[in-house]
Amino acid sequence: MAVDLYDYVESVKREIEPPGTELFAGVAEAEWVGYLSDAFWEARLDGFLEGYTTDEDLIVPVASGAADLDRRWMALVVLYAGVKVLRNRILNLNMAFRAKAGPVEFEQENSAMVLAEMLRQLRAAKDRILDELDADETNVVVLDAFSTRLHSPLSYHGGPELTEGS
Repeated sequence: MAVDLYDYVESVKREIEPPGTELFAGVAEAEWVGYLSDAFWEARLDGFLEGYTTDEDLIVPVASGAADLDRRWMALVVLYAGVKVLRNRILNLNMAFRAKAGPVEFEQENSAMVLAEMLRQLRAAKDRILDELDADETNVVVLDAFSTRLHSPLSYHGGPELTEGS
């Protein structure tokens, strides 16, 4: 089975558009799927979703019989897509426009502060999810070899442990 990226287009839109608005009304569904696919690969580059790949508009497990991505992993992909879209939107904003024709002047200034704050919030949410996923998925075992050698040099090399009387 595979996860269809078309099923998550509305999730990305809800992530970046205020309720009741359609900031990206002219964007085709296929383009949103492209952003989701790019977001998947960006998450993959960050070390997540290693057991999965994309096949056109689907995310599929690499190994046959492996489980599909669950909703929390797809939430991560949606957040990555939201960050990517807002970053591109901020880059495309004209900050100030001024026109003067004789005595008539027109000035318009668009602030990117609201979108920049949205981007910060999305990144914070992404970081929280990454921390949560990392806490669930990471098992770290630390072996302090120095203290092992200090106790018994042979135990460090795999030999029998020496006791004080031997």
